[in-house]
Amino acid sequence: MENKRSPVVVVMGHVDHGKTALLDYIRKTSVVAKEAGGITQSIGAYEIKHNDQRITFIDTPGHQAFSKMRARGTKAADIAILVVSADDGVKLQTKEAIQIAKEAKIPFVVAINKIDKPNADIEKTKNDLMNESVLLEGHGGNVSFQLISAKTGEGIDELLDLVLLVAEAEVADLSFDPDAPTKGFILESQMDKRQGIIANVIVKNGTLRTGDAIAAGSAGGKIKILRDFLGEKINEAIPSSPVQILGFDALPGVGEHFMSGGSVMPTKPITETPKPMTEATSEDQNKTTINLILKGDVSGSIEALAEVIKSLPILENVDLRIINESVGEISDGDVKSAVASKAIIIGFGVKVNKAAENLSKAQNVKIIKSDIIYELIKAVGDEMATSQRGYSKGILEILAIFGKKDNDKQIVGGKVTEGEISNNATIEIERKGEMVGSGKIVNLQQSRKDAAVVAAGNESGLLVASDTEIKVGDHLILR
Repeated sequence: MENKRSPVVVVMGHVDHGKTALLDYIRKTSVVAKEAGGITQSIGAYEIKHNDQRITFIDTPGHQAFSKMRARGTKAADIAILVVSADDGVKLQTKEAIQIAKEAKIPFVVAINKIDKPNADIEKTKNDLMNESVLLEGHGGNVSFQLISAKTGEGIDELLDLVLLVAEAEVADLSFDPDAPTKGFILESQMDKRQGIIANVIVKNGTLRTGDAIAAGSAGGKIKILRDFLGEKINEAIPSSPVQILGFDALPGVGEHFMSGGSVMPTKPITETPKPMTEATSEDQNKTTINLILKGDVSGSIEALAEVIKSLPILENVDLRIINESVGEISDGDVKSAVASKAIIIGFGVKVNKAAENLSKAQNVKIIKSDIIYELIKAVGDEMATSQRGYSKGILEILAIFGKKDNDKQIVGGKVTEGEISNNATIEIERKGEMVGSGKIVNLQQSRKDAAVVAAGNESGLLVASDTEIKVGDHLILR
């Protein structure tokens, strides 16, 4: 028996173009205020009624860190709404969203938002879209669009009408069999301290019921609790419904398909293999290594954080390694791992328990945490920059001063203790662990002969140009 199901709609667009504000207006809730930094950082699924018809919305993050989440949201959806700000036009993540929707081969409508703003330029926004091969109705194409203001609500009812029209006309299959084997899609998963593993899913076919066996990839279990998108307990859910499942005995992978009912089993044993640390090569040994342990509130957050960290510009002489990733609060076990591996703990949207806090202070383990991803990325970048500044190609210890400083030049003697010192190199002057100045080696000698390079273990005479007077005991550092 075939029943009609409601359309699943994914809302996409560039960061701060008003995706969550649009859903906020539709739902008459205050999701925007709850989002850290005012940006959506995980996938949320919500259900509304319009003209007595149900519509399920998936809200995806717009920040560039969350490209995989956006792609997942599209896989679960029937239709996409592309939100473009009339005062900002097409941006990087707008282009990415267009590409994802096209690759997923799902119909999409355009919502041109923020038309209430004084600097809104609707025609420019339409032209920007045309330049991305999004040809709007009335402008040489067949892509439906609606002018809206998520702030005032103007045009939103018409947008919902448009979504239902497109669903009726362009979505091939909006039916389901309630007696078919239950299938669905994992949108997000997380470990809750009190409730255990929670999975946010979209049901695609069949009927999901409390007590059903369930499996998704390597994770399995039995459904103990079902909740609707409002957090209310329910006994069953039909397709297009956004649902929370409690009952998995391991974290299901985000983006995986699940099955339930009967005696479904995981596709492979429920085991987790720890990620081995990569052995350092001889080239790596010349670098400063920063080890990171990542902790996140949900699997998608970890995924996004890891992806962005891996894509950070590689700095010379700095090797960045993620040695472990896991969901949940930062525990004393994480701190012990950080001590053993000399790692920094990066926490996204998580708390630090008391034992971990005390141990981190005692063991001098750095913990960086935030609810906003770009703050964490900046912190990691700062750590890399600091480590690069700490790397030196050569260090010379000043053993003697020959004569007084003449204008900005000074003749000194010393021994290269690390690496090598080269002629015409720019150096930093360190005194008792602090940088007191900088300069340039104008002439370098070894055994009273001019030299291009003096290696570690050898003494050297130098003519140094610097505004800082060099003293015995100082170190000249070549970066």
